[in-house]
Amino acid sequence: SGRGQRSVTVMDLALDDTTVLVTGASGGIGRALVGTFAAEGAQVVCLGHKGFDDLTAWLAAQPFAERCLALAADVRASEELDEAFVAAIERFGRIDVAVANAGRWPAADVPFHAIDPDRVRRTVETNLLGAAWTARAFLEARARRGPRTGGHGASLVFIGSTAGRFGERDHADYAMAKAGLVGLMLSLKNEIVRLDPYGRVNLVEPGWTA
Repeated sequence: SGRGQRSVTVMDLALDDTTVLVTGASGGIGRALVGTFAAEGAQVVCLGHKGFDDLTAWLAAQPFAERCLALAADVRASEELDEAFVAAIERFGRIDVAVANAGRWPAADVPFHAIDPDRVRRTVETNLLGAAWTARAFLEARARRGPRTGGHGASLVFIGSTAGRFGERDHADYAMAKAGLVGLMLSLKNEIVRLDPYGRVNLVEPGWTA
């Protein structure tokens, strides 16, 4: 390269011929995940709930739309997730990667002694149980279909939060739900290898995200 220029090395992430399922695909992080996986050549199953109409409209305008499948599912309802996984497998044959991204962050600052128990339940149901039901459906599908050949292991990714590690004042409900993902990840990493010797489970903990 010339002076002042730098060569660029392109890394092949080997995501061609893989199918990725992303929950909470209608949100900001969700859309970024969908676009990034699609840019790497993956087929993407996009699960949305409250923003599903906006998600389908956004997908229709993307150049990778034909490699995506949009499905409506509430992650708090395990049966809806089970149905979504069945529909995704019918379309693409299998799911190689599942990203449990759907989340709920209540905007109001409320100290825990004054918090509404219903808010706590809703937060935990979406952020922790929603991720758990996603993992359960993914692992059940892997148990039925078995691992891929060639060492392409299944990948389960939880999107946590720095709040789950350091806490967040006036948002203890959110912090406790995200903290629960740590125990879930540490448990499932030891279970997935019985279904797929190359399988792995990871937890990503972003902070404030624009």
